[in-house]
Amino acid sequence: MKSIKIYVLLLAGVLGITGAAKAQSRPPLSLQLNYSIAQPLGSLKDYANKTSFRGWKAGFLYNFNDQFSAGLNVGYQDFYEKVPRAIYPGKDGAISAVQQRTLQTIPIMLAAQYAFTKPESKVIPYVGLNAGIAAMRYEKYWGEFVEGDDSWQFMATPELGINVPFGKYSPVMFNANVQYNYSPYKMGDITNFNTVQANIGVKIHVR
Repeated sequence: MKSIKIYVLLLAGVLGITGAAKAQSRPPLSLQLNYSIAQPLGSLKDYANKTSFRGWKAGFLYNFNDQFSAGLNVGYQDFYEKVPRAIYPGKDGAISAVQQRTLQTIPIMLAAQYAFTKPESKVIPYVGLNAGIAAMRYEKYWGEFVEGDDSWQFMATPELGINVPFGKYSPVMFNANVQYNYSPYKMGDITNFNTVQANIGVKIHVR
C-alpha cells in the first residue's frame, strides 16, 4: 500500500511539473548565445591588466515556470599582455626578456535564473547564479622559455541581466547581462581569479 502511495505521489509530481511547463507562454527549453568582454581585477589585473575582448558564452536553460529556470552553460575567455623587455632577477642570475602573459579559462557551470517580471513584459530583468568548474591554462613566456600550468578549478558567478522579447511572447529575445567571476586559482603572480564580465547576445526558446 505504501508503495502505491509513493508511485501516485511521484506521478502527481511529474504531471505537475509537466503541466506547469505546458502552461508557460513560451516553450520551456531555451538556448543562449553571447559575446563576452571581461575586465580583470585584483592580482589577475597585475598579471594581465588589459580588458579581454576574446570571449563567448553559451548554454541552455529549462523553465520550470515563467520565472524560474535552470540549466548548464559553458564559456571561454582569453587574457593576454605583452610586457616590454626588462631584467628579472632569478636564483641563477638575472634574465633579460620580453614577457608574454596568457591565461585562458573554459568554465562549465550549472546555472539558475529567476525573472522578476511576467513573460508578457517588454523588458524582463533577472538574477542568476552559476557554479561549477573551469579549465585554467596559464602560460608565461620569458623569451623562448615558458612557465605553464593546466588545471581545473572551482568557479562561482552571480549574474544580473535583462531579456527583451522581439514582440509579445516572442520565443526570441535580446539578452544582456553582467556577471562577477570568482575562482580560488593560484599560480605565479595570480592569487585569486576575479573578473567582471559583460555578455550580449540572444536567448531563443525552442520546442
